[in-house]
Amino acid sequence: MSLFRGSSCIRYTIQNMCRPYRCHVRTFSVVKKPILYGDIASPPVRFAMMTASVLNIDLDFHNIDLFKAENKTDSYKKINPLQKIPALAVNDDVICDSHAIALYLCRSAEDYDLYPDDASLKAKIDELMFFNSSVLFPIDSFVFSEFFVGKWPADESKLNDWNIALDYLDLKLRTQTWLTGDKMRLCDICCGTTLSSLEILIPVSDRHPNVKRWLDNLKALPCFEINSRGLKRLQDFVKLIGKK
Repeated sequence: MSLFRGSSCIRYTIQNMCRPYRCHVRTFSVVKKPILYGDIASPPVRFAMMTASVLNIDLDFHNIDLFKAENKTDSYKKINPLQKIPALAVNDDVICDSHAIALYLCRSAEDYDLYPDDASLKAKIDELMFFNSSVLFPIDSFVFSEFFVGKWPADESKLNDWNIALDYLDLKLRTQTWLTGDKMRLCDICCGTTLSSLEILIPVSDRHPNVKRWLDNLKALPCFEINSRGLKRLQDFVKLIGKK
């Protein structure tokens, strides 16, 4: 009987010693660095890159040259059948929208400065990101697409739409430094990349002083260096088209 009890004790001790070890081993899973596919000339790509920069998330950047139509290649279609940039590959998953990518990065980092864990504030940030995706960026995309095929000056109706959109942002910024209050949030980066891009062709006028001030505040941020590099690349192509 004593021998049996001794064996049981030894077996019990071994099992309990091994349990923590087995649990520890399971935590050593291989996680690949997320791959961001894009062209820094693109505002949505810069939005994703700047978000990662603020959150200190290291991304493996794969350049997809828009001006060489590399987003139309068969190899890229396998990554994103929509042929749009950016796309973020995380292990076996691919996220194909800049707003979704930025939100994914915020949730992964568990950093609540850019995207706070407050339902009301999150709704305000979401509202402005939806405003970017449904109003600001479509105008930006239309104007640049027309410009690159030689249609300039810009369509008057689009210029009017742009000024109305900036009227809305200027009103938001009348009594506050950033779009949702006293701190820079995800929506500021989102809208800022779009506005600063179209500013190359359509400078912000004195009609929108608060927007001008807000853009100056954005330009003072360390992450804006990424945006500046993208704007330089975009501006080079604008100058190239202008010389033709």
